[in-house]
Amino acid sequence: PYDPLPDIRRFLAGTPPIVQLAGVAGAVEVLAEIGLDRIRAKNLALTELAVQLHDEWLAPLGFTLGSPRDPKRRGSHVCLRHPDAESITGELVTGERVIADFRGPDRLRLGLAAPYTRFVEVYDAMARLRTLVQRRQTVSTSLPRT
Repeated sequence: PYDPLPDIRRFLAGTPPIVQLAGVAGAVEVLAEIGLDRIRAKNLALTELAVQLHDEWLAPLGFTLGSPRDPKRRGSHVCLRHPDAESITGELVTGERVIADFRGPDRLRLGLAAPYTRFVEVYDAMARLRTLVQRRQTVSTSLPRT
């Protein structure tokens, strides 16, 4: 019987699955062929598009940018802050089919992986987010006050 240790040492035993390693090898070859400079350049362009769309579309709806504005300090994701970020993220994922995650207390994150994320996908995700929040605001203002 195998009784793993309760901490990180449990991963010191065993052989990595060969089939899974073969898949990783292919991905590494593709990334090496693309080159880190090209990947980073596209990453900067993707995140810059998301920041621009935030400023134009989402800031008027109560969002603030949680990621650094300086692209040299920004990674492969854009963080958007909003008081209702947790529920907005849930609706974005389930209702709008946009992959995002929530980080407490008020952060919605979009990961923009340069090798396979297209500019149109960033645009569409931000448009869906804008529409979702506009719809929520319309519903909340149309409810009768008690």
